[in-house]
Amino acid sequence: MYTIDEAFEILSKNKLTSHKETVRNWVRKGVIQAEPLESRKKGYRISEEALEQFIKERMPEGWELYPESVTGEARNVVKNEEEASYHVEVDVEAIKERAREEMWYELLGKFVFEDYFVLKKSEVKAAVEHMRYSKEFEAEVWERCSKHTWGHATPRVPYLLDYFMFEGERIPFNKDFVGRDEQIIHALIEKIRLDKVNRKRK
Repeated sequence: MYTIDEAFEILSKNKLTSHKETVRNWVRKGVIQAEPLESRKKGYRISEEALEQFIKERMPEGWELYPESVTGEARNVVKNEEEASYHVEVDVEAIKERAREEMWYELLGKFVFEDYFVLKKSEVKAAVEHMRYSKEFEAEVWERCSKHTWGHATPRVPYLLDYFMFEGERIPFNKDFVGRDEQIIHALIEKIRLDKVNRKRK
């Protein structure tokens, strides 16, 4: 049986969350099956089977096949050591990143994420002005933001593990900024700016 702290350590190592509070939310909502102790204030106990099932359901197909012994950026892979006359170099880190990306999309598809970040027009306006972009661009940014309500009255984006979802894409936080709010807003504005640049090139 695991405590919340122990389960968090395991889940964080598997890149499923970086926040302990997210684990608590999953337990409260029944996403992770757990048994409360004498009182909920004393915490929960999570069985090894329940935690393994939760992880298994959210890992991309074939995740278990990645060898734990691989520590370098690449390794030689052959199907049959005796018959192979050459070796194929595989970028293990790239494979792991693709797997993490697939897992991230799968989690969002099941509405498993840390929280929503609410997009406020005043904050978007201030960020655009700070970056010295035009009023026309500010209007375009807000127009695209305002379409993403996720069933709520105000626009918002879901986020998980330093990435957020916008227009179906997984966007990384802009780590040039300190606060999470700024990291999301500036990454969002940059994504829209690059889209505009790419449209002009076509």
